[in-house]
Amino acid sequence: MAKTERSYLVPCTCSARTPVSAGQAGGRIVCQGCGQALDVPRLRDLAPFAVETVRPTGVDRPAPGRGMLVGGTVVAILAAAVAAGLVPVGGLFFPQPPRPEVIRSAIAAAPLSDIQLAWQSLAATGVHRPPTAEELRLAKFAAHASGVMVLLWGVAAIAAAVAVAGLVRRATSRPTGGDRAR
Repeated sequence: MAKTERSYLVPCTCSARTPVSAGQAGGRIVCQGCGQALDVPRLRDLAPFAVETVRPTGVDRPAPGRGMLVGGTVVAILAAAVAAGLVPVGGLFFPQPPRPEVIRSAIAAAPLSDIQLAWQSLAATGVHRPPTAEELRLAKFAAHASGVMVLLWGVAAIAAAVAVAGLVRRATSRPTGGDRAR
């Protein structure tokens, strides 16, 4: 819906007309044409200089809740995608343990003397061994990835709540001129 607003064009000696509003009545302005200071007539004396202008309302204003809806949705999707892909992508940077069939084929191909030495070593030292540097790095990554995943899923949940709040706000607000055009 358009709003009609009254403005006034005050003439200058240079024949330029400077627009003023009712709130400027009785004050001073500067002519847009020559820069000379002009006295603005009092409100009751401004009537002969009146000009009706139509100003659209609500057209440039975005729909309420739209930013919350779009922003929340985007952040929720991004956070969830990063959280879901963190461990699988992070696992690409660490060597994977050999598959059981690879171990079996290596044992089958090894000479019996090497296998016996390995068994004797295991019997003497036990199965427990200190972790390798690679295993320590993997354990650190797993601990950090777990914390980061919890944080990212929390961000995704909050962003989804913001998106839902934007959707609710948009659904419960009165339509404006900007909403009807969309």
